[in-house]
Amino acid sequence: MHATEDPRVCRACGHSNEPKAEMCAECGAKIEVPADPPDGRYIDDDPALRFVDSANRVEVDRFERMDEAELACGLLRSNGIACELTPPVIPGLPGEIIMWVYNKDAELAWALLADAEREAGDKADDQGVA
Repeated sequence: MHATEDPRVCRACGHSNEPKAEMCAECGAKIEVPADPPDGRYIDDDPALRFVDSANRVEVDRFERMDEAELACGLLRSNGIACELTPPVIPGLPGEIIMWVYNKDAELAWALLADAEREAGDKADDQGVA
């Protein structure tokens, strides 16, 4: 896989495939690639990907920093998973930011976040960062 291209993650099984893969190498499912919006807006501008119904959601992760939470949420949204962040109870004071996704997307969201964390750890190891 080329370093500049992101892998295509299978929505059926969560397997990371080659960037240009059309079928999953693990389960054989067709890999759906989110289309770019026709008006050129960013994926985070899509309200359908910014809000998750509170009656049908699951907590996926917690963060101490908003920038890290937004980055992780952006990863999920770029893979077509709606993601919502609940900010700390008292703005400006330390607190955990909760990341929510729809129940049906939870497993894939966990797999994507785990892959991203593993890749970040591999890059840090390659660069000799502790």
